[in-house]
Amino acid sequence: MVLDQGTTTEKIAEHLQHRAAQVEAEHRLATQRLADVQRRLRLISKENLMSRIEIIHKPLPAVRLAAGRLTVAEQAEIAGRIGPLFDSIAQSIQGQSLATPIAQYNGTEDGVEVIAGYATSAPDLADVEIIELPAVPEAICGVHLGSMDTIHESWQAVHEEVLARGLVPTGPCREVYVRAVSEDQADWVTELQQPVGTP
Repeated sequence: MVLDQGTTTEKIAEHLQHRAAQVEAEHRLATQRLADVQRRLRLISKENLMSRIEIIHKPLPAVRLAAGRLTVAEQAEIAGRIGPLFDSIAQSIQGQSLATPIAQYNGTEDGVEVIAGYATSAPDLADVEIIELPAVPEAICGVHLGSMDTIHESWQAVHEEVLARGLVPTGPCREVYVRAVSEDQADWVTELQQPVGTP
């Protein structure tokens, strides 16, 4: 018997508490590994989607936009209204070189607030609002290739990656239209940017 060899019940309890802590740590590690395996399985099951989108974790710089605003009650309305908003800003700043078009989307009680415009270093412009988008220390970003018709799939992949990394959205998301010239959108390149932080 262990007690016959001079081991006290206090020492046995201490040993068991230490072992329990080890088992708990092993369990947490196994749970994390299982979650990672399950995440990888989900990615494999969506192989076609994942092959079209690259996801990175990075900070976002502050951006100064010559921009306009609108609010839509339903997200489905955005597609029909954001193009004309960009066009109106472009017409208002004729004579100024148009830099990268950017849109920010912020969910509100009234729907979705949209800010859309062009990055600019110009001084204040007549008839155009200057909006400063602040720097963001951390964001999960994905590169969407092609038509806006499937951009929701890429946004879904970005948000799945946010959850998989144990992060949460911390601010309005942005779309940076890196290449958006052709009418058919086949060669468009759009960077999706979701600010994140720890829960």
